[in-house]
Amino acid sequence: MRRALNGTCPDCGQGKLFQGKIALVDQCSHCGLDISRYNAGDGPATLLIFIYGALIVPMAFLLETLLEPPLWVHAIVWGLVMLGATLLSLRVIKAVIVAKQFEFQTPET
Repeated sequence: MRRALNGTCPDCGQGKLFQGKIALVDQCSHCGLDISRYNAGDGPATLLIFIYGALIVPMAFLLETLLEPPLWVHAIVWGLVMLGATLLSLRVIKAVIVAKQFEFQTPET
């Protein structure tokens, strides 16, 4: 888990796990682990949208109650907050999912 959170291969801890900001590499450059078989899919983004949605919606209601800004202000502010928070956390959640898939993989025969 620690290796993946550091952005390195969950097997050897040497090769990079990500190419760019959030895209996973296909294969570890150091040990050759096939990382493409550990598919995070849309799970990380969906999970973060649910979590941040549950946190941000009450804040939007609070802002509406206190300041009553126009609707377009809500759209811009909360859209940017949601997008920024999701993109900043996406790498971490992807790394956790890949690490857990690696940890619980069935041994090959």
